Amino acid sequence: MRLPKILGTIVGAVAAVIVVLLVSVRLFVDPDHYKPALVEAVKAATGRDLVLQGDIHLAVFPWIAFEVGPASLGNPPGFGTVTGVANSPFLSFRHASLRARLLPLLSKRLEIGRIDIDGLELHLVKDVDGRGNWEGFGTSGAQAGGAYPLPGPVSGAAAGESGRHVFAGLAGVTLRDARVSYGPYTLENLNVDMGAFAPQALVPVTVRFNANRGIAGEAASAELNLDLSGDIDAGTYQVAALRFHGTLSRAGNPRPVRWNFTASALDLDVRKQTLSAPAFALDVAGALVSGRLTGRDLWGTREFAGTVSLAPLVVREYLPRLGLTALRTRDPRALSLASASCAFSYVGRRAALDDLEVTVDSTHLKGKAALGDVGTTRTLQFTLAVDGIDLDRYLPPPGAPDPPPPAPSVPAAAAASAAPKAPPLDVNGSLTVGSVHLAPLDLTAVNVTLAATGGVVHLFPLQAQVDGGQYSGNIVFDRRDPVPLLTLDERLIGIDVGRLAGAAAQRVHLAGRADLTLRASAHGAESDAILNSLNGRLDAVVHDGALEGVDIGYQLARADALLERQNAPAATDTRRTPFAALSMSADIANGVARTHDLTIASPVFKVTGQGSFDLPTQVLDLALLAQSSGTAGNAPLQIPITVTGTAADPSVRPDLDALIKGELGRRVKDVLKDKLKGLFNR
Repeated sequence: MRLPKILGTIVGAVAAVIVVLLVSVRLFVDPDHYKPALVEAVKAATGRDLVLQGDIHLAVFPWIAFEVGPASLGNPPGFGTVTGVANSPFLSFRHASLRARLLPLLSKRLEIGRIDIDGLELHLVKDVDGRGNWEGFGTSGAQAGGAYPLPGPVSGAAAGESGRHVFAGLAGVTLRDARVSYGPYTLENLNVDMGAFAPQALVPVTVRFNANRGIAGEAASAELNLDLSGDIDAGTYQVAALRFHGTLSRAGNPRPVRWNFTASALDLDVRKQTLSAPAFALDVAGALVSGRLTGRDLWGTREFAGTVSLAPLVVREYLPRLGLTALRTRDPRALSLASASCAFSYVGRRAALDDLEVTVDSTHLKGKAALGDVGTTRTLQFTLAVDGIDLDRYLPPPGAPDPPPPAPSVPAAAAASAAPKAPPLDVNGSLTVGSVHLAPLDLTAVNVTLAATGGVVHLFPLQAQVDGGQYSGNIVFDRRDPVPLLTLDERLIGIDVGRLAGAAAQRVHLAGRADLTLRASAHGAESDAILNSLNGRLDAVVHDGALEGVDIGYQLARADALLERQNAPAATDTRRTPFAALSMSADIANGVARTHDLTIASPVFKVTGQGSFDLPTQVLDLALLAQSSGTAGNAPLQIPITVTGTAADPSVRPDLDALIKGELGRRVKDVLKDKLKGLFNR
């Protein structure tokens, strides 16, 4: 029966010791005595002024705790106003509590057990030189891994001397109702809970916050959960069961977008400067991205590598989840499937994608790309290959209005105008496409090589098979002057002009295989400006072709019959004029092509002419002379013809005024003149 008595004695003795210690703290520890030391220590460690507006209070029950607040930490010199109020601090808080260990405190050493901060305000800004107010903290004073020996009436030790780690055995950290701002971006209602930290023990960490960027209707909320463990002395840390999730609300989208990021494990070695995340996954409104990540030389060149992949996604169903309107396409099944995968790396400010594979519906893209900085210039390199694509599927349905461009929000527009100018971009790359369909064209074996440097974009060589013909081009776009200069050197051999013009033409169009050469230049960045300023030369030859929609031979025979007062010719109107060759050259000035040597050769007639074609308006103005090879009596017949209207809907008529003034004028009576008006039915 002596055991209970012994235990009671021990408990009583321990309680007595605790009471004596607490009384000793109250009698011998003056918290305000540490106030100058704390201000001096912070000044030495950060180079900033710490302002403690109230006294430092000491609580001895149930914890030994220093309570401070309100307090603030100033900005570096030169920042002045941060949030529109003069002398706004870099950091401030309403209340902070530092729970300290009792025995080291009696020896005038501060070893923190727990930290609680309430109402933290952190304002991040940059000055006109791009320097942030979070930069330039001093390196003197307390070294990482040292506790602050606190001065007393006798010791007088300087703050900042090295010793044991201040946070060894940290019992936890609590952050309540914090707010962080940077330009238009704000984190608010920031709350952090971190459990007791001990070697080889799991420390639960929870972070919650709301975020916005100053746009009405936009907001985000997030929560981070993880288990942290590590060895401070060895510099190794492990994160387990990481989950970062939340919602994003966009203006005009009543349904918030939910996202979730998870990683089963993450390892960080501070001394070796390595990072490893064997597996991670990101889910954004049902779009699943997974991969892995490794890093090394984290404080030096910062090298990262890994893989990432997008699981097959039904795009048409996915866009509305983001509050976006599903694209209207001619093929209602287009944009039904998308997936992607690649290996990535980042070394020395150079990011690269290797083994890139992208699938959109039945189109597959493979290749690689790299983006990096060389001096003050950014360089993009790529090699991409596409097996085949039907662009018609993705065009808007006929008659669909063009969607209006989204208007930038005021904060976004202001941020864009205030953003620093991007460095020059040099591009070198190649793209090959097995087949492309864009009505009325079918292209195969497409090869595009792009080189852009110093504001000059050069597309050469450009090669493709076009409907059995061949295309080659050399395009230079020079943006060094305020008004860009476009230079073209294009050649088409054996191109099917019937397919090019037939789909757009309503009545008359050209058919046949053509050889075209265009050498021209223009100024401007948009199509209208380029067409209106185009200058150069066009040469064209069409072999074994035809004018579809008009039968010139029949109309010549009909005119001859009318002039000879004979019956209509026995031949029928085929509405087609075959010819052996059509040739022309045209000088282009300010968007208007003029020709003086247009010739159409046929076994039964010949057409010569001149005129103009306005490229911006597509307006034709041609004067032709059709001459038969021979008529009854072996006298050739010549009929002047005008071609007006547009390229899509030309009007072909006999020029009666020119006809009367010519050699046939004496043969034409008024009655015949009225009949000749009916030639070509135009």
